[in-house]
Formats: sequence, structure tokens, C-alpha cells
Amino acid sequence: MQLDKEFKDLGFNSSQHIYILKICEDPGIAQEDLLTAFNVNASNVTRALAHLEKENYIVRVQNRDNRRCYNIYPTQRAKDVCPVIKDALKRWNSKILEGFTEEEKHLFLEFLTRAGNHMLDFVYHR
Repeated sequence: MQLDKEFKDLGFNSSQHIYILKICEDPGIAQEDLLTAFNVNASNVTRALAHLEKENYIVRVQNRDNRRCYNIYPTQRAKDVCPVIKDALKRWNSKILEGFTEEEKHLFLEFLTRAGNHMLDFVYHR
């Protein structure tokens, strides 16, 4: 909810910022690869990308080798907002981990990662 408030005036929400970051990190990423990267269903990706395209954060370009696929590129607006997103995430992480020792921070993130991987294994029967 806090990230939604921070990103509201930028024209996206807390579930869409991850797409901007990923697309800026990997310009030209295939839309299909976003499904795998975020473990979400195709309709969620399509909806998020449609919104970000409407807000001029991304452009979708039809893949010339496979006309059913699209590659996603960041616009200058997306590139400009990436540092803003990263700063918001750093502030949020600092607040969440306030008072933790460095060892506790490391353990907490390790435990979260392990729990997330167990959840994905269960959901996807890997």
C-alpha cells in the first residue's frame, strides 16, 4: 500500500514497478520471458504491459522471427523513473529492516528466499 502511494503520481502501482525495472535491465526482453521471471499468468503480464504502454513507459515490438511474440523496450520515461523506483525500494527495505543487525538482515533475506522457493516448488511441482 505504501508503494502504491509513492508510485500513484507516476502512473503505475506497486505490482507494475517490477516490470519497469526488469525491462530497463533487459531491453528487448520477450513478453513470454516476463511470465517466467515473475511467476505470474499471461493475463497479468498483458494487463500490466498494456497499462505501462498507455502511460508511455514501454513499447512493444513484434518479433520479426515469430510474429506472435513481442519484445518489450523501455522508453526514456521508464529509464528516467528507474532510479526513483530503486530509491523508494531502498527506503522501504531500510524501514522494514530497521534495528536488524547485518547478520539478521542476511538471515531474514535468506529465509525469505528459501520460503519463496519452497512455495514455487509446491505450486509448480518442480
